[in-house]
Amino acid sequence: MVDEFSRFARMPKPVMTAEDVADTARQVVFLQRVGNPDIDIEIETEQEHMPAKFDRRLISQGLTNIVKNATEAIAAVPPEQSGRGRIKVSVKREGGDIVIDVIDNGTGLPKENRNRLLEPYVTTREKGTGLGLAIVGRILEEHGGHMELSDAPEVASGGRGAWVRLRFAAETISAPKPSASAEVLETAGK
Repeated sequence: MVDEFSRFARMPKPVMTAEDVADTARQVVFLQRVGNPDIDIEIETEQEHMPAKFDRRLISQGLTNIVKNATEAIAAVPPEQSGRGRIKVSVKREGGDIVIDVIDNGTGLPKENRNRLLEPYVTTREKGTGLGLAIVGRILEEHGGHMELSDAPEVASGGRGAWVRLRFAAETISAPKPSASAEVLETAGK
């Protein structure tokens, strides 16, 4: 918990470089498949290569956290109801944004106060810290984006599961100009 709090409190500024989002997502999925051989983890990318400007390390960390949450939600399904665990990761472009969807057949998300799960220290898990989704949310904000929490499409037909959408700008967002007071302080220091 201390480590997660430290990461949240000292979140590094993203270093935006030209990278391949599809390749980044494939690497995350590969590692999660190796660590979770009892769960079917699929990936679907709109294109073989999807160039964008983002911090590969931070986006990988965020996506890994979401897929890891999905594996834990699948593990929490009672054995008599579980069946084979499935996670589908899809990566696409929508306008100037990159959209990564993670859909699982785990326990799903609570209906009540669902968006509060994005706040620090809010969790539904017995051993959760409540920082994982907050960290991912901060990463996406730093990339000009946000996260959405929904029910998996199967919920409509009596199934279960969660759908987490990560959305961020495909291009680097220019840093805001310093405010007038910052310019005055900077000038005064010379």
